[in-house]
Amino acid sequence: MYNQRYMVVDDDPTNNMICEFTIKRFDSAGDIKIFSIPEEALSFIAEEYSVENKKRPTILFLDVNMPTMTGWEFLDEFLKFEESVKNQFTIYILSSSIEDFKEKAEIYTSIKGFISKPLKINNLEEIKNDL
Repeated sequence: MYNQRYMVVDDDPTNNMICEFTIKRFDSAGDIKIFSIPEEALSFIAEEYSVENKKRPTILFLDVNMPTMTGWEFLDEFLKFEESVKNQFTIYILSSSIEDFKEKAEIYTSIKGFISKPLKINNLEEIKNDL
């Protein structure tokens, strides 16, 4: 058995703190990785998840509006990974934006869902039920 891994990629330190606190309340044994710089998250994925025979099922919460790389640009880079890496992730867009993501969901089929900030316990309960 493994501890569920959670990754948060968001440039907002307040939101990252809320996510970490909420995830810890929901899953005290969860392995939480927080990245405020999307490029660092991609480097981490390249290093950590490319190891053969090492599976780390991960729920990834991704912000859309970040200064150095948008969530969409992050996904463009993420999609370049091998299937064995991508298959370890369940991706949720976590955004305070109210824009319509329907068009983007058709392009980025790896997105499992969209969640309004802040992350709440009931969001995590719904995700767990979907897994």
